[in-house]
Amino acid sequence: MSRTVTGACPHDCPDRCSWLVRVDDSGRAVALQGNPAHPLTAGRLCGKVAGYLEDRVYSSQRLTRALRRTGDKGDGRFAEIDLDEALEEVAARLAGIVLDVGPAAVVPFSYEGTQGLLQSKSMSERFFARLGATELVKAICGPTGGLGVAAVNGTTTGVLPEDAEHARLIIVWGANPVVTTQHLWPAMLRARQAGARLIVIDPVATRTARAADWHIAPRPGTDTALALGLAHVIFEHELTDERWIATHTSGVAELRAAVAEFTPARTAEITGLRAQDIVRLAHEYAIGSPSLIRLLVGMEHHTHGAAAYAAIACLPSLTGAWRKHGGGLAYHTSPHFMDAFNMVGLKMPHLAPGPRRRINMVQLGRALTDPELDPPVRALFVHGSNPAVILPRQRLVRAGLRRDDLFTVVHEHVLTDTARYADIVLPATSQLEHLDLMKSWGHVDLTLNLPAVAPPGDAISVTDLFRDLARRMGFVNPCFRDTDEDLIATALDSPHPHLTGITAASLAEHGGWQRLNLPQPYVPFVDGFPTSDRRAHLDAGARAASTALPAQPTDARWPLQLLSVKGLRSMNSTYADTERGRRDGGPWLDLHPDDADERGIADGDPVHVHNQQDSLSFYARVSTCVLPGVVAAVFGAWTVSPGRNDGATVNLLTDDSLTEAGGSSYHDTFVQVTRQV
Repeated sequence: MSRTVTGACPHDCPDRCSWLVRVDDSGRAVALQGNPAHPLTAGRLCGKVAGYLEDRVYSSQRLTRALRRTGDKGDGRFAEIDLDEALEEVAARLAGIVLDVGPAAVVPFSYEGTQGLLQSKSMSERFFARLGATELVKAICGPTGGLGVAAVNGTTTGVLPEDAEHARLIIVWGANPVVTTQHLWPAMLRARQAGARLIVIDPVATRTARAADWHIAPRPGTDTALALGLAHVIFEHELTDERWIATHTSGVAELRAAVAEFTPARTAEITGLRAQDIVRLAHEYAIGSPSLIRLLVGMEHHTHGAAAYAAIACLPSLTGAWRKHGGGLAYHTSPHFMDAFNMVGLKMPHLAPGPRRRINMVQLGRALTDPELDPPVRALFVHGSNPAVILPRQRLVRAGLRRDDLFTVVHEHVLTDTARYADIVLPATSQLEHLDLMKSWGHVDLTLNLPAVAPPGDAISVTDLFRDLARRMGFVNPCFRDTDEDLIATALDSPHPHLTGITAASLAEHGGWQRLNLPQPYVPFVDGFPTSDRRAHLDAGARAASTALPAQPTDARWPLQLLSVKGLRSMNSTYADTERGRRDGGPWLDLHPDDADERGIADGDPVHVHNQQDSLSFYARVSTCVLPGVVAAVFGAWTVSPGRNDGATVNLLTDDSLTEAGGSSYHDTFVQVTRQV
């Protein structure tokens, strides 16, 4: 008899869609659809996930047996082995490395391949804490923008994104919701139907920019200057809400002094915009009531990315936009969940035998190849990520992965670029095959993912994997016997009011999801900001002024700024191996007609893109979707995937320099483009 099982998409996306899986009487999933009862999902899945059954669950490329390397690292030659044999080898090798040089020689590497609490933040965290392994600093994406927003507001939360429908002016700043948060886009369209005006600020003419009422295209990395220029006009033209400023902010004098130099003319010089457009934008923003700024994470990938977010975060307090429902700034909703969950009980960092060494994930290549590192990295354990593709300075990362003395384990669904360097590959369960609890960073609905089908072959979940390894390594702590149900109960065992009345049972009873207990309507900060003095700290925006100038090429040989953009059919590197995902990558390089003409490049021509890091081959797309001096390519394409081996992945060209919060400054990359002869 067929049945329908509720679950949720696991991917690194703010929408966190609730889904329904239809399973036939043979136990096979035959349909996957968005949950029509979930307000944001509204019965629809995005194009990335619509093919999840074919692309992952039942893909011909799906890994169902453990593999042991038989060829050189990176060439993808493996032999199937029994899962028990593989796990015994992993446990023995890790134990030997710990005995030989110490636990810090083991580096776990995971990120947001799944955002489930159980599969990414529970048993694996306990295991590596108990081992005393090096701790990975997971700062590549998100913390930089968060640092800037929180410096002003004390938190990254703000307007709930779905409340965009209540705004009457929406500025989408450095985000592309038509592609990256497709279920939020209808809320913006509802606002527009009710009379709202939609403005997009982005150096690239994205799908969202093309759908907007006004697209403003500043030079990349000039967002700080633009925000400070808007503040200058707001002060100069007396567009401020003085009562809000007096009762809800501090540091306004410092901000006023800092923005004095950012006149419309000076801001225009920095940003490449027209001075009159800067003045017009400031007026439209200040009088739009309520006005909303929507930020996401893409804009943070500059050396001084946090400063840009701090400068932007000051604007709603200058105009008093926070007063009304739907007015203010919408960024991350994740703290609503993470502050409420019992994360200490879930991750148990106290299991560590002592202080743990820390390595920033952005600079993994340095850690793997540093001859002075003591102890050297001797084991790398990867799950929920694909570092050979997503990390900057890719050539160095892969040099590290090729080390014969590095024992690498990868837990995966398919043979990714990273998995091709592994000594042992372990088959992973898909989202349809394990239990999980799913937070969101774009709304406040907590969702329960129930297993719908049995795992194929030897596929093993993250929680089962690390329970098994803990047993094999002699970890006797009772916490390693916790079931997945126990882990959910632990996460929800919290006195925080957001979780009142929410249990695994109640989630199931409510169709697989429940809204956190936030007021409705939710109007944040009317009673004060979560800062030490309950005020927004505008002096953080003032400090941003010292970093307002964008990065410049350090060598005249590399004059063009390279931006990486998200694919319509791929999620970072996930699905970049599929036929649909490969259509995203092309491999295409967008460049402006002026730059193309200067180099004798026509639309569709094969081109070399090169800098001091490396050289890649693309096909040119000549278009005004990018500014002169800017080129753009899709992020996340694999070097090796079925039917493709062209090496076109932009991280061969990026450097591993860090932002203020330890993130990656991907977008401060400069290249030259030449026509292939």
